[in-house]
Amino acid sequence: MSTGLIERHLAAIVAADVVGYSRLMGVNEKGTLAALKAHRLALIDPLIAAHKGHIVKTTGDGLLLSFPSIVEAVSCAVAIQSGMARRNKNIAADVRIEFRIGVNLGDVIVEKGDVFGDGVNIAARLEQIAPPGGICLSEDAYRQVRGKLEIPITDAGEQKLKNISNPIRVYRIEPSVAAAVEPAASLAQPRRRSLVWASVGVAITAAIALAVITWFSLSRAPHDVSQSADPAKPIASSAMPVIAVLPFANQTGDEGQEYFADGVTEEIISALGRFNTLRVIGRNAVLPYKKRPATREEIVSELGANYLVGGSVRRSGTRVRIAAELTESRVGTVMWTNHFDGELADIFEFQDSIARRIAGTLAANVALIEGRRQLDQPRPNPTAFDLVLRARAIGHGSSRTTNRQFRELITKAIELDPNYAAARALLAEALFSMAVLGWTEFPDQELARGAAEARKAITLAPNEPDGYRALGYILLARTEYDQAKDALKRAIEINPSDAHALAVWGSVQSFSGEVGGATESLQLALKLDPMLEPKLVFDLAVAYYLARRHEDALRIAERGLARYPDFPMFNVPAAAAAAQLGRMEQAARYVEVLRRRVPFLDLDKLGSRFKDPSHPEYLREGLKAAGL
Repeated sequence: MSTGLIERHLAAIVAADVVGYSRLMGVNEKGTLAALKAHRLALIDPLIAAHKGHIVKTTGDGLLLSFPSIVEAVSCAVAIQSGMARRNKNIAADVRIEFRIGVNLGDVIVEKGDVFGDGVNIAARLEQIAPPGGICLSEDAYRQVRGKLEIPITDAGEQKLKNISNPIRVYRIEPSVAAAVEPAASLAQPRRRSLVWASVGVAITAAIALAVITWFSLSRAPHDVSQSADPAKPIASSAMPVIAVLPFANQTGDEGQEYFADGVTEEIISALGRFNTLRVIGRNAVLPYKKRPATREEIVSELGANYLVGGSVRRSGTRVRIAAELTESRVGTVMWTNHFDGELADIFEFQDSIARRIAGTLAANVALIEGRRQLDQPRPNPTAFDLVLRARAIGHGSSRTTNRQFRELITKAIELDPNYAAARALLAEALFSMAVLGWTEFPDQELARGAAEARKAITLAPNEPDGYRALGYILLARTEYDQAKDALKRAIEINPSDAHALAVWGSVQSFSGEVGGATESLQLALKLDPMLEPKLVFDLAVAYYLARRHEDALRIAERGLARYPDFPMFNVPAAAAAAQLGRMEQAARYVEVLRRRVPFLDLDKLGSRFKDPSHPEYLREGLKAAGL
């Protein structure tokens, strides 16, 4: 009998098991073993190592893992499920390998490299009740990750687990949530800070609020479109490197050139976003760092990026120098630095070269990255390009005046270069804003003009995302949902990091009845661009409400109210969700704000753009319960 001391310690334990392993082996033993080995080699084992995990033992169809941190354990579990969902995308349901995963934080006994005890037993039992592709957490595990992982976790209540004496409170990460999450960007929840709509800096007026209600409640009958097969979901790969391009510094000595440095930053973000094996943080998410000094550690914590790109722009007449630096964010290692000198007419070559060099460095140090940049794309007139940068600096959605100024600049750019596809796409988006925000007496006419410009942009540059994204906006406004999906799907295929295309895709899904997919797409868009325009964040809150995820709907609505206090429509999903949760006093406060700030709200028309009539009915049900 051993006389040694028993070694005990607190550990994060992950138990994973293949669903229906015996059936799979019975159908195709050799193929199942080969597939499982491939999944281990390409996905699972590298993720375990990346999250500092240790394989305690394997059981043929299962794994028992130990981690020094419960956050790393849950992040790894989510990454595995997300990666498996991606790998199973084109595999028939009856032969695909899916995992159930259980996670527990508890005391374990260590003996001869193995671990025992209730900490292990509970993880194993949690795995048994997890849904295929999903994850179950114990209450102890949930308490440690709450607030650290920005993903929805459902309270499944107390459960009696086999051979566990006392009931365990269980929390669940649903398969659809795990599949859509990008763990690399979710480890650190951004600290709360006062945020403004940086691109406009102008409060949303009551007229805009009315226009948004019109957008959401337009009484026009939706087109009778058939329910198309669910296309591939544009979700992130958990194994993708996440890169943030920080605002390039303006070193011209002329504040009037700030727009030019901002434009270069945006163009490089767009160029990097074309690489299908990269995730690029959106422009609005990095914009606050232009004016607010922050340490590398703060930026990494807030953005969750693996790599940072910084740089500067010097411009003197027609001469331009762009300097860029690529840094591995966690330890601050400079992986690559270079500068590019040339004429303004060559700036497009600069951007291509920078994007390719950064991606190539990542390929050499992280993973194989294949560029999709079209080297033979025609370059726009440099003066037209400058006008486009000036227009982008103004924005087209803050007021009637800025919209007019934006259109004037873009129109001049198109006059100089009629084949400038990006300019035509921007004009289409400006006409969209003009129509839906009530800045024209003829919205249908302006939407038709916008659609024509977007289609011209697509014809001129079929491998650029801008025209497809603009067309998707417009087709959504015209309730042509299936056609909007086609356009947006193409935009996302070209640039998987286009947060606005992802967000509008989610809005189309919500209006056409696919609320589960809508929450996934809109949440991913919000991760890539935390400063999404308010109506898209509003669509996420409504989608969560329609999916009966009332806590999430209330959370997003409250976040929207905090960020955009002049956008009162967030009180709609907030009131309905609070009422459904039985929080009547809270619901009444939101209703009081609606009565005061949106007195023209018509419940009979609210949500009439939804294809499924049960959705506006459920929204009205919540508002009536709240007392509206």
